[in-house]
Amino acid sequence: MMFSRAVQTMTLVLLATACDVKVGVDDGAFCSATKPCPSGQFCFNAICAVGCMSNQDCASDQFCATETDRLCHNTSTTSTDAGVITVKDAGTTQQPICTTANPCPAGQFCFNGLCALGCASNQNCASDQYCATETDRLCHNKVVTTCPEVPCASNQVCTSGFCSTPPPPTVCDPEQLKAGQADGCTVNALCIDPASTPAEDPACYTFPACAQDKTCPTGTQGALCNDGLIPNKALICLPGHCKSAANCPPDWSCFKVTSTDVVGACSNKGMGAPCKGPTDCLSGTCNVIVVGFPGFCM
Repeated sequence: MMFSRAVQTMTLVLLATACDVKVGVDDGAFCSATKPCPSGQFCFNAICAVGCMSNQDCASDQFCATETDRLCHNTSTTSTDAGVITVKDAGTTQQPICTTANPCPAGQFCFNGLCALGCASNQNCASDQYCATETDRLCHNKVVTTCPEVPCASNQVCTSGFCSTPPPPTVCDPEQLKAGQADGCTVNALCIDPASTPAEDPACYTFPACAQDKTCPTGTQGALCNDGLIPNKALICLPGHCKSAANCPPDWSCFKVTSTDVVGACSNKGMGAPCKGPTDCLSGTCNVIVVGFPGFCM
């Protein structure tokens, strides 16, 4: 079995970082690189959600409050009799009104009388989800699923064993992750080389949030939760990575360059897998080009 090119790229990142958010949507709420969301909404895992990630998601006379409620507010704020900020109607579908007697649907919370994407506690999420109050304040699945065992939605693709949003035409650089810099992708996406053809450019692939206990299923290539491993990235599942063989599929090993490495790469010991000696390869042949550096299985 050929060692996945996507996993090879991710291996270099650490050896040198949510298809699970449930909100009520209809067919018209799907979004992509060629079908952006209306003002006052942003594209999250191919679904238009109330709120914003940057000023680009808001009307020209509004700003995105990224450090507080992630909603669009008027540049010149106004106050009501209650002294709260008013949210301008950008000419799109009105945000759902909420009260104590009229709560928001699962995956949303009530802010200033309006339902906004996100959560303040587990009570704002579905019964099989938890609220990530320490990170992105979104509802995530308590148990992370893998593909193709669990099919992805029609607007998602299966990447390294996880459902992912089809990558937009964004210029990203996986080399930046090695230096601890921004790779050009969002916090829940990684810049990796696609596994299909060598001619394709690196692209941003989203990965699901870790389970509530900060674990990830092994899936097809193994996975490890990004708990303080790659800076400037959310707690997402990192495909192909491991701390031990328990993070990898059965009969795979957790390859580490040195015995002191905390993180390694799940290896099937097949052709192209990283190796230091014959025992790391099913073929018994490890091609080491430079002494002192890992080679690859023949």
